[in-house]
Amino acid sequence: MAWMPSGPPWVPRRARQTPNRRTGEETLADIVFGIWDGQTVHPGKDALWTPKLTPLQDVAEYEPGNPIQAIMGWDGFFVFDPSVDLVDMARAYMEVVQRESCGKCVPCRMGTRVAVDLLTRIADGKGSEEDLHTLRRVACLVRDASMCELGHTGMNGVLYLLEHYEGVFRESIVQGVRHPRRSYHTKVTAPCIEACPERLDIPAYIDTIRSGRYTDSLSIIQEKNPLASVCGRVCVRFCEFACRRGMLDDPVNIKHLKRFVSDVELEAAVKKQAKQVSLSPDAKRVAIIGAGPAGITAAYHLLRKGHRVEIFEAMDEPGGMATYGIPDYRLPRQVLRNEAQVVLEMGGRIHYNQRLGQDFTLKDLRDRGFEAIFLAVGCWVGMRLGIPGEELEPKGYYVGVDFLRHVNRRDPLDMGTKVVVVGGGNVAMDCSRSSLRMGANEVHLVYRRTKAEMPADKVEIHEAEEEGVHFHFLTNPTRLLVEDGRVVGLECIRMELGEPDSSGRRRPVPVEGSEFVIECDMVLPAIGQKMDVRCLGDPPVLKLTRWNTVEVNPDTLQTSMECVFAGGDCVSGPATLIEAMAAGFRVSHSIDQYLRHGRVELTEEERMSRVLRAVSAVDEDMVDRLARGVQRIQIPTRSVQERVDDFEEVEMGLTPEDALLEADRCLRCYRILLVATAK
Repeated sequence: MAWMPSGPPWVPRRARQTPNRRTGEETLADIVFGIWDGQTVHPGKDALWTPKLTPLQDVAEYEPGNPIQAIMGWDGFFVFDPSVDLVDMARAYMEVVQRESCGKCVPCRMGTRVAVDLLTRIADGKGSEEDLHTLRRVACLVRDASMCELGHTGMNGVLYLLEHYEGVFRESIVQGVRHPRRSYHTKVTAPCIEACPERLDIPAYIDTIRSGRYTDSLSIIQEKNPLASVCGRVCVRFCEFACRRGMLDDPVNIKHLKRFVSDVELEAAVKKQAKQVSLSPDAKRVAIIGAGPAGITAAYHLLRKGHRVEIFEAMDEPGGMATYGIPDYRLPRQVLRNEAQVVLEMGGRIHYNQRLGQDFTLKDLRDRGFEAIFLAVGCWVGMRLGIPGEELEPKGYYVGVDFLRHVNRRDPLDMGTKVVVVGGGNVAMDCSRSSLRMGANEVHLVYRRTKAEMPADKVEIHEAEEEGVHFHFLTNPTRLLVEDGRVVGLECIRMELGEPDSSGRRRPVPVEGSEFVIECDMVLPAIGQKMDVRCLGDPPVLKLTRWNTVEVNPDTLQTSMECVFAGGDCVSGPATLIEAMAAGFRVSHSIDQYLRHGRVELTEEERMSRVLRAVSAVDEDMVDRLARGVQRIQIPTRSVQERVDDFEEVEMGLTPEDALLEADRCLRCYRILLVATAK
């Protein structure tokens, strides 16, 4: 059926053929018509929209040879092919909205059901003019009266279709045209879900906390994340920065809600996961190198998929950098041990004190019968300052990651009384706060930019300040002062901010003649880490990038050796724990496909996420709901006087009462995305 919008000027019926930017092939990349957030899109007539629409052109094909015909979402739609059936698309979209309604408020529960029935009647050629009138009224009621954001936004696309293509629906009613059902690609997500590297269903696990169903909540988390207690303590909270509640008052305390349910239900959850795994005698064998967050996560999901997994770990216990790089006052080691136990309970094996390149090679693993390998080693080599005095290797000079490893292993340390830490990230914070707990009288932190530009977690910075760390901003080290083989001071120079560099931040520039000395007997540079590529042989058996990280296919994480996959810090460089876990989750799908089918393709979730990111580039998000008057629950901590002399955990967990109040602050910002394709 040909259709035309009932308002804006029309464009040629056939979309113009344009070359795809990546492949150069001809694809239907132009928008025939679109409307998003009340703004209409006409090809060639919306100059202000052109930069925003570029991402949509880049996803013109859902998969090779299968062009996208239309996209419908929480705030509008885009049409790329005039032949798409808008009536059937509206029906399919509303069926997803109705299915996802939690049913806790009447407008959404009943209104979405009525809307589906009306659209089905119209699509079946049995509709009436009254149905069209009723559909509009119901859609407005659901939009304006629903308690959560799913109902609040779920009707927008239908209302826009009725506004601009009423003639299509009316023609179907008058002529009794029947619209056959088509298949569509759909995705249910939320801003917090998409911000999370693992894409946990955050509103769902919060909703079950609100209902007091803690076991169900942890089960939802463990669908993707086997280290809930760990993440509940040290995750950097990408989700909270995306939380739409923050547009009203404060983001929901998602991290500590995760910690709450995992601490309450962990033991039962480990046993439950173990019972769900059954390995057949002919299961494929997978070797994982590294028992850090990426390796543990990959092992967990591969075991759930029915593969036999063995992990080869260089240290004498699991956790990788999470164990040896994060102090106990932030992440008690026993918490990590308990959660890593799930891999053993599920039937996996961990071989400790097995170092790649020293105790075995990739070829050795292939010779032992492993059909796929996941390289998940961390960045254990700390970077030096590159200043005079380092070459003397004086006492009192430790690279930050080495210092933390000694602290966490309880190794003997020649500890100084006046310590200078160089850096602005979480490792620098950990070195500073650990030094105080190890007996230092003074700890100074030197950072070449301003406090506002420090990449460390703001909570970490605040707690370091509380504990008495002295911060020196716009300061950079120039020389290590050494006497009789020991550090006696650090010469520094003042900095000022100049023009922005490649990162977009203003570049620190030395202020001539501003040198000064900080007297000290210990210096800890914490300015970055890198992978020790020597473990891959000389020359390396895997292809490396110019940054000396392992080169992988970004979609599949497959390396230059077909059976070897890699992820985590050895690919990305030093990153966060949750990003490493996300790599382990992704690689489990790739290895599973490789072992079952001999090839690796993007998952449906990844394809839909690509489309979602393109649509989100157009979206200007805002919350027009009233806050409920409950502020974010503040997490209690031990007093400075108590905590500064030991490594006991600083932050305390939520009480059941506080967890309920915090969970009730969630706006349940689910969004539905539907994609119509040619095939």
